[in-house]
Amino acid sequence: MAEQVLFHGQDCGPEEPYNPKTGFQRRARAFRFAQPASPIPAQIEDVKEVLEFFKSYRDYYVPYAGTEQLTSHSLQAFLNSLLELSPTHSACAQKIQKFCFGGKVGFVRRRDPVYDIEGNDGEISRSEKLRFYDFLKQIKVLDASGQQISMRRMAKNNYWNLAGDGNYFIELQRSTIAGISQFTAVARKNEHCLYVATDMGQQRWIAISPIWREDYLLKYPAQYVPLYPAWVRDGVVERTIIHVKNGDNMWYGRPSTIGALMDKYYEFQASDYKSKQTANAFIGQVFIEVEDTDPQYDMGEESAMQDGYESLSDQFANNHTNRAEQPQTVVLSTRPYGSSPAFVFQFTPNTNEGWYKKTQEIAESNIIKAHGISKRIMGMDVSAGMNTNAYFEEFEILSATVFQDIQETISEPINNIILAEAALHFGQQDMLEYSLQFNSPFAEMLKEREENAANSNIDNGGRSGQVQPGEQ
Repeated sequence: MAEQVLFHGQDCGPEEPYNPKTGFQRRARAFRFAQPASPIPAQIEDVKEVLEFFKSYRDYYVPYAGTEQLTSHSLQAFLNSLLELSPTHSACAQKIQKFCFGGKVGFVRRRDPVYDIEGNDGEISRSEKLRFYDFLKQIKVLDASGQQISMRRMAKNNYWNLAGDGNYFIELQRSTIAGISQFTAVARKNEHCLYVATDMGQQRWIAISPIWREDYLLKYPAQYVPLYPAWVRDGVVERTIIHVKNGDNMWYGRPSTIGALMDKYYEFQASDYKSKQTANAFIGQVFIEVEDTDPQYDMGEESAMQDGYESLSDQFANNHTNRAEQPQTVVLSTRPYGSSPAFVFQFTPNTNEGWYKKTQEIAESNIIKAHGISKRIMGMDVSAGMNTNAYFEEFEILSATVFQDIQETISEPINNIILAEAALHFGQQDMLEYSLQFNSPFAEMLKEREENAANSNIDNGGRSGQVQPGEQ
């Protein structure tokens, strides 16, 4: 990292690190079925390859989660996977994405992102829109694969990343070659970006690599880009990177729906259980206990450990539960030599429809609440059904609260950093007067409803409601 830093920004104060594994201890639990353990710690526990990587680069790269003693970088992949594995979580994120960014992008006069000081509606003339449109066409926008995309597509991708693990990264590149200026915005994948472990008060850097493995990095070194507003010169190109995170963690953000983590994972577990039970009968269905023919053989803890398991319970779980790749349906055990005859017991799977329905409803409700929306907006059956007025009234409330906040979280870096830096680079300071406005596909419909309501009020002589027979 011997590049020249062009500009340094301010640094943040110390923050408490997030530890997802507090209180977790790995040990054999025997058969304490009445005290089941949470499956989440095992899901976010780093595999050997990841542990070895961060051990090799200790105090150099910052993992997504963990402590100085134990990393849990796999939490990031786990959170992102839930956008695909949890039906309700995925549906909510897709619905919000469409409501916030599904409409045509508008051109408006630039407003202060925090304070309402303009005192106008932000409308601009057609000629101003055309000039701003020509300016936007000079900015190249790419996804992580290098494919050119639109500003709206980048906004959608940024929201999806934010909903997944609470972060998104945009790299900016600017250059002037032979008098021709170029400006590019690259939407980076969250999994490709790691913070360099700098001291408090130092300029922060992001390392970028498609694969975080030591042998790969030795062959293809990671690229290092300073956090905005610092720029670094790499040949003829200057680079910086924007990081937007949810929450106030020191390094990486967390999704706003982290409170419904267990509910998201439950949806996947329930679906996985039912599909396996239907297709593979994955649990032990018959328990057979027979007389031991060899007094020297001990079918217990010692024999399980000799077979490579941590304990008898670990052997049982890896052979007869959904933890096993090919679960066995028969559980065989022995009684001491010379004891009573064989014993046979048949298990029955959990097919309690009422239990599944109720727990699914609870998980579904918790996930929807975590997203800050409602069942009606999701198109689900609620009281008053799909009444058009009730639906639009609720949509208008959410648009002014939840949706507007999401739109601003995505649009502020685009308007106040990307477009502003591009305008300065191209020498078109007059473009600083304008901004992009992301709209819902219902925006025009809502505008027509407001206009119709206003016209109806005028036709009724300023009175609300319908004109009754005999009235003038």
